[in-house]
Amino acid sequence: MSYSLNNFELGEKYSLTIKGLDYSLELPWVVLEGSPRLKIVSLNLLGQTKVNQDLGRLLAQQIKIDFPDLKDIALLTPVEKSLQLAQVVANELGLEVIAIAYNRVKPHMEPKTRPVIQLGSSSITSGEKFLALYERDLNFLKKHKKVIILDDVVSTGSTLYALKDLIEEVNNFFKLSPPLSIVAGYFVAKEGDTKFNFDFPVNYLASLPNPQVL
Repeated sequence: MSYSLNNFELGEKYSLTIKGLDYSLELPWVVLEGSPRLKIVSLNLLGQTKVNQDLGRLLAQQIKIDFPDLKDIALLTPVEKSLQLAQVVANELGLEVIAIAYNRVKPHMEPKTRPVIQLGSSSITSGEKFLALYERDLNFLKKHKKVIILDDVVSTGSTLYALKDLIEEVNNFFKLSPPLSIVAGYFVAKEGDTKFNFDFPVNYLASLPNPQVL
């Protein structure tokens, strides 16, 4: 039985098998317009209640093995696409709060009167995008010493690099000593064969193929 919304999409599919799941994810190949035009396997977890629960459980199990004691560790995730997944992981880990990096500055942040940190980055799937932390999440991160990044897919690493820069800005803003540091990144999948040069491990449950140039 399949629990994926992807069954409601037509077209070519890529079957993703993940250790620990008793079903495969049938993911659509999608074409990204631009120069060059690219064809990628799309892992879209929005609205996928059971899939998020199952993947979140698997990621939480790995985090528990790697970090038996989560004291002073905050979970940080980019908003929207990975938010449902992050909430499942947090619940499995017994974390009541997670930090969110938003994709734009929003009115409720009151940027004219409250602290906001914003950085830009480029992504293969969304082009130019931005990440922002506002007062609530800034103060939450300030109370911790370490950060675990959680997201759905890591491809070029652009979002991960931007989140790393964002944490550096938090350190500069609060003049934290010792500085807040990222200790690991956890993802459902890694796209392609990109090699990363982070000073922390990048963990993932499965691999997706390289983007194809059309």
